[in-house]
Amino acid sequence: MTAPEVGREAVSRALAGAARVLLLLHVNADGDSVGSCLALAAALERRGAECTVAYGDRFPQAYAFLPGAGRIRAWDQVDTARGFDAAVLPDCSDLERVGDAAALLPAAARIVNIDHHASNAGFGDVRWVDPARACVGEMIMDLLDDLDVDLDHDLALCLYTALVTDTGSFRYSNTTPDAHRRAAQLLERGGLQPAWVATQVYDNRSRAALRLLGDVLGTLAVSPDGRVAWVVVSRALQERHGAGPADTEGIVGYPRSLAGVEIALSFFEQADGTVRVAFRSRSRVDVARLARCFGGGGHARAAGCTHPGPLAAAVEQVVVAARRSLEAEDGGRAP
Repeated sequence: MTAPEVGREAVSRALAGAARVLLLLHVNADGDSVGSCLALAAALERRGAECTVAYGDRFPQAYAFLPGAGRIRAWDQVDTARGFDAAVLPDCSDLERVGDAAALLPAAARIVNIDHHASNAGFGDVRWVDPARACVGEMIMDLLDDLDVDLDHDLALCLYTALVTDTGSFRYSNTTPDAHRRAAQLLERGGLQPAWVATQVYDNRSRAALRLLGDVLGTLAVSPDGRVAWVVVSRALQERHGAGPADTEGIVGYPRSLAGVEIALSFFEQADGTVRVAFRSRSRVDVARLARCFGGGGHARAAGCTHPGPLAAAVEQVVVAARRSLEAEDGGRAP
């Protein structure tokens, strides 16, 4: 077995020599996943490559405003007859993160792993994992330099969206001085208007999303010590409002905003009965470690998993684990 190539230079070499490239969004794609894939695809095409961007679960409608979003297709609409020189999985901590689109990977000669999750499983023939980065979008900016592709408006818009969303508009603990410097570079060289981008990302919710949010906030529950808070998005609530997964994006931020909360959780009941759980930590608990207890992963302050369900069991088990993790942080003392 050939040893994997590791690091930024290895990824740059692999991409510079690729004529046909497949780029895959992760499931429940966020701004970093979509923005990074679209920016890298556009950059590679300027070098003469042929690129395909695909998803394994649903079209990320929230990011339809990004240049090139119309090119994104479902995994089962991708023609694999000619194969791919490389399949790139940005922002994925493991191969399973691309969902059903993993069926396309055998068509690729090499798998390229570009990620910033400390929980990355170390997959791929070529990989560059840097947990110090605020988002994968930052890493794509470096690759643009390596590939000698100029940063223009469309690339900057995709990468700025990646940076803004993964830092929570520069509110999360992964916001570094370098993240601000890169944001300034994207704004200056890309000619972007930050207020316009913020409107596209945050102020385009559907009526269904807002009505769903009203009912979901009614499910807010808090542990007796006030340090764990959670909300539940059941199938019944989704059906009542005709809402889908895209309408729940960011909901975990509401329990996180409650004074005194250290761990915030949201539980989203999916059509197949499984439960998507989002974890957020304010400052102390490594929720990536907590998510790994349930087969998930992520960052120390933001992570996720898919629980087999049913919904009530998922809530009970995850909340108990969250409270225990806090007790462990306290050295075993009761709060």
